[in-house]
Amino acid sequence: MRAFQKILVYAGTEQHETTVPAAIELAVENKARLTLMDVVKPIPKALGMMTDVAKPEELERLVAADRRRRLLEIAESFSNANVPMDVVVAIGDPATEITRQVINDEHDLVIKMADGSSPANRLFGSIARSILRICPCPVWLLKPQAHGDFDQVLAAIDVNSEDQQHVDLNRKILELAYTIAQRDKAQLHVVAAWQLWMEDSIRRHAGDEAVDSIRKDHQAKVHSALDELLQTPYAEADDVHLHLRHGSPAAVIRSVADEVQADLMVMGTVCRTGVAGFLIGNTAETVIPDLTCSLLALKPDGFVSPVEASHTLLIEDDEPLPLL
Repeated sequence: MRAFQKILVYAGTEQHETTVPAAIELAVENKARLTLMDVVKPIPKALGMMTDVAKPEELERLVAADRRRRLLEIAESFSNANVPMDVVVAIGDPATEITRQVINDEHDLVIKMADGSSPANRLFGSIARSILRICPCPVWLLKPQAHGDFDQVLAAIDVNSEDQQHVDLNRKILELAYTIAQRDKAQLHVVAAWQLWMEDSIRRHAGDEAVDSIRKDHQAKVHSALDELLQTPYAEADDVHLHLRHGSPAAVIRSVADEVQADLMVMGTVCRTGVAGFLIGNTAETVIPDLTCSLLALKPDGFVSPVEASHTLLIEDDEPLPLL
């Protein structure tokens, strides 16, 4: 797979046994540069007032320096991979600093382990959800138990919108999902849902005949859009399966994901033209909390992050990091 040049992997306090090997493998395939990153959260003011050891800022730097040494050890353990590698430690909010690093150094992929630990066993916690909202590049959230290749890759596309931004995002989702499926010799499932806006209400006022005619026209447009989208190489592939169903996108995507036992979902997270930052599209907002598989989330071209590129408080020392 040759799609990425600068990969950022968050190898913080989480277990790195899943994320770093996956990032190393991608970096080798793409001949990409890899950055291992950790973020130290600011010390709470209450704790800072209670300690006589050092000022809060000094304590943060001590913790950050220790985290940097840990990242160097991780990097050294993968020295035989011959991947150009950097380490970065910042102090601040993790999602914000990860996004700032992406913007400052123009990373084109973030890899992170899903961080959820709720009683409902949801995979994606607060850091993951924040990154999905504000990070401008693709974000790959790996299920902690994910090891080896994927078997069932699910690409969720939006066929209800006709603007060019959605068309381009659909193509990006398909291309990336297909590339991953080909690499892992996996089955690729393409899921798309269609429905008329406020169909039941319109039917009550306009009558069945009028609505059925509109619905038939809309369904024809959806099929036409899919035919245009699913050209070569998808059309002739035996391992590509289309799931086109009537219903709300979130319900259809969840249903198909369970049905095919997807272990990776590729989908877009912003669905409105002109929306800048913070907002996740309604479909993604509804689907993501209930996912039980890994997620690769893409933004449309032109997405503007609310995080500004600026100087990040990075922790460095006199020990240079060799090109591994």
